[in-house]
Amino acid sequence: MAIDIDTKIIGLIGYPIGHSMSPTIHNALYNRLDMNYIYMAFNISKDNLHRAVEGMHALSFIGFNVTVPYKERIIKSLDTLEKESEIIGAVNTVKIEDNKLIGYNTDGMGFMNGLARLNFSPSGKDIIVLGAGGSARAICVYLLKENPKNIYILNRTFDRGLALADELNKTFHCNIVRPIKMNVLDNLKPDILINTTSVGMYPHINDSPLEKYDFHPNTVVVDIIYNPHETRFLKEAREQGCRTQNGLAMLIGQALASIEIWTGQKISYEQCQNILRDDKIFIDLSI
Repeated sequence: MAIDIDTKIIGLIGYPIGHSMSPTIHNALYNRLDMNYIYMAFNISKDNLHRAVEGMHALSFIGFNVTVPYKERIIKSLDTLEKESEIIGAVNTVKIEDNKLIGYNTDGMGFMNGLARLNFSPSGKDIIVLGAGGSARAICVYLLKENPKNIYILNRTFDRGLALADELNKTFHCNIVRPIKMNVLDNLKPDILINTTSVGMYPHINDSPLEKYDFHPNTVVVDIIYNPHETRFLKEAREQGCRTQNGLAMLIGQALASIEIWTGQKISYEQCQNILRDDKIFIDLSI
């Protein structure tokens, strides 16, 4: 990749950030498609978040991605939000345009892209979502558009899950989002079980958001973590007969949506996969 005076810079901010595959994916695409952009990751402490945003603005970045734990906190540093991210209450993509910082959320789009690749429709289904953070919000908003039967939210802090359920029910004028506690989990037989937490992410690969859980073999199990490639959570689900999917499908889907926001260029999922395979970047969405 040739870098010159006209090269546009795109960033990724979060903490910790070392596990991210986003720079590898983005830069492979920009290089192969002769797009004069470079994508760089920055490990930003919470005390420096606003200053980091101001710095990227001053340095003429065209935009940046936001990952945990800043998807909600970043909103205070932005000028405006597009409608979807305002409903979600979290941002994972920021575009810097006309001296303004505009927040978007492409997580939900990326997640639904992954479900489509499993040929799974949320319509009329019972769904359990682990976590109540920014990713959970984005995913639930897009799931609710598909008319599920129920969405159960299991969060370490019950009150946070309750608050999210109340917000979603109010926004969508429904009463199908319900917070639950761990002691009722075994009484449910979900069609799909989704981990939106960071439990099990590298380097804590021996952790799982559910300990000693008996998976139902007809359940589709999705973990939005992609490093490691197969979390302990997914491994246990697969060994008990479940169809599983890691977070790579969501990562690629949200990345392509972000690229279109920043550059106006559409890249298909299949084109992206072919480029990554040709460049021998290990992207296997089979689990």
